Order: sequence, then C-alpha cells, then structure tokens
Amino acid sequence: MIKPEFAQAFLDELNTQANLGETGIPTIDTTSIVVPGGSFRWSGGVLASNGKIYGIPYNSASVLIIDPSTNTSDATTITGLGAGGTKWNGGVLAPNGKIYGIPFASGSVLIIDPETNTANTTSISGLGAGSKWTSGVLAPNGKIYGIPSDSTSVLIIDPSNNTANTTTISGLSASTNKWSRSVLAPNGKIYGMPYHLSDPVLIIDPSTNTADTTTITGLSGSFLWSNGVLGPNGKIYGIPNDASNVLILDPKNNTANTSAITVPAGTTKWIGGVLGANGKIYGIPASSDRVLIIDPKSNTSDVTSVTVPVGVNQWNGGILAPNGKIYGIPFSTTLNSVLIIDPKSKGSLCPAILESAYLNKF
Repeated sequence: MIKPEFAQAFLDELNTQANLGETGIPTIDTTSIVVPGGSFRWSGGVLASNGKIYGIPYNSASVLIIDPSTNTSDATTITGLGAGGTKWNGGVLAPNGKIYGIPFASGSVLIIDPETNTANTTSISGLGAGSKWTSGVLAPNGKIYGIPSDSTSVLIIDPSNNTANTTTISGLSASTNKWSRSVLAPNGKIYGMPYHLSDPVLIIDPSTNTADTTTITGLSGSFLWSNGVLGPNGKIYGIPNDASNVLILDPKNNTANTSAITVPAGTTKWIGGVLGANGKIYGIPASSDRVLIIDPKSNTSDVTSVTVPVGVNQWNGGILAPNGKIYGIPFSTTLNSVLIIDPKSKGSLCPAILESAYLNKF
C-alpha cells in the first residue's frame, strides 16, 4: 500500500514513465479473448498479485478470470454465484491479497481469493437489499470504502477481520444514483464522482471517517461521469457517461473544472477509464464506438484515433495489465469478447504501482 507521504514519489514515477512516450498510435483487439454470451455480465475488474484480472459478477453467476500473459479467459473456475440480480458493482484489492466485490443489490460482500480461486459470500453479509453501493477504494488505513449509489451511508469494509460498517459515515442524501465511482487522491482522501442529479463531489476523509458534500458543488445533471482516474499531475479526471465534458478535480485546492476538455454528445458513452504507462487516460467504450483518450499533460481529448465496433453497453471498466495493455471488461457486448487496448507505451509500471489503490479498482 502506497501511503500519502509517498504519493509524490508515486506521481514522479508515473511522470518518468509517461515522458518516455509511445511508439505509435494505439491499437485494439476485440477477437482474441472470447467470453460466454449474456447481458450485464461483469462490472469492472481487479488485478490480483498473480497477474490475472478478475471480473466482478453483476448478472453473471461466475467470476471472469483474464490471463494477460496468455490472452485467455476462464468463466468456469469460480461459479455458483447465482445468475442475474445486479449483485456486485466493482471490486478492490485488499492488503491480504483478496479481492472484495462491492454489494450493489447483493446483501453480502463478494470475497475472491486469487490464491485458491475461490469465492466467499457468507463472511460479510446482512447488508440489505436495493441498489446500495457502486465501486470502492482502498484507503491508506487499510479499509475499503464503498461509494453510495442509493444508500445514505458509506460502506466501510475492514479486510483484517472481514467486518462491515454502515453507520460511521451516514446521513447522506436519500436520492438515487448519487455517485458513480471514486478515486483515491494523493492527499489520502477519496473523491466520489457525481452521477445523477447529485450536485456535489463526495469527499471522504478516511483519517477522520467523515464525508464532505459541500466543498465542491454545482455539478448537477443526469448520468454525468461514470468513473474517475488519477493522472500523473495529481488531478482526477471524470470519465463522461452522458456529460459533454471531462470533469477535472484538483485535490490540492478542491476545485472542479468542466470547461477545459469537451467531448461529443451522447449517452452511456464511456464507463470507466484507465491510466496507461504513457500517462494518457483511456475511456472504456460502453455505447460509444470510440475510445476516449485524455492527455492530462495538455488537457486535450482524442476520440478519433481508436474506434471499436458499434454496440450498446459493450464494456464496463478496464484494468492495466503487467504487459502494458488495457483489458476492458465485457458487459453486454454482442462481440462477447474482452476489449484489449495497446497504448504502445514505451515505459512500464511496476507491480506495486499497478496494484496500488490509486489505480487498481473499479
């Protein structure tokens, strides 16, 4: 776990690798890794210490295991999780090496053990019904914070004893679809992206277990940003869902900018984003036929260089693998395949950075 006191060294290394540039225009591959068909199958993925990516079951009854070293997938080893039900939405790698799936409609936390390729849904349960939390982030205190969708509280998971707390940070708005996903900033705080009719950015301070919804406001709209990504400059870039702009948050002064980077209009364009070793951010296509490429160095975007087959709700989140490629998680793509983006980065990121809480989550 990279502590806030080492955050600048972390950013320095990101910039060192980014400055090496790339060898050419990014390429995509939508045929090499085939997966079983279905609708709304997996929501986000997490890189485990074994180098494999674990897709979190949303409607699927199984965990998707992607092996970037062989470009193969496995949806049969971890099964029996029940079909349908919008169960878990996003996951987080904990210090104990296990992956914790965040309960959306499920009443339990999904715990995946990559060492044994087994899943546990009984250790942390009794969390109720409804569309509760969407995604999570590992904080410097070793706990995982689940971001409220419809819930009025933040979910706090303690992987050291497999307990969950929903009372410490509570009293939030009862509206639905408030925040989408979140990012751990260099200052040690967690920033939740405004999603639907939720005006403020959610700022969670794990050191005090408090939430702030008054500092960054004025961002109300419908289905705005689907996720956030930390750039090498220490700023957070919100990935447009229906928004026609990229949200840029500066955790140093808690300000928001929605005018610097604009994108074409559309709905459910990109869900999730991934930082490449070249320092650019890649928005994962959901219903857009373009990969969104954000350059934090110049605050510009590119939606013309990389195209994908036309589809709806195709991929949901992605993860940067040790081989330098980005793997998009299949959601409802008619291609029934994993999206592989090769940024053509000259640099590379070490396992400690790839698996860090700053980057390895959805």
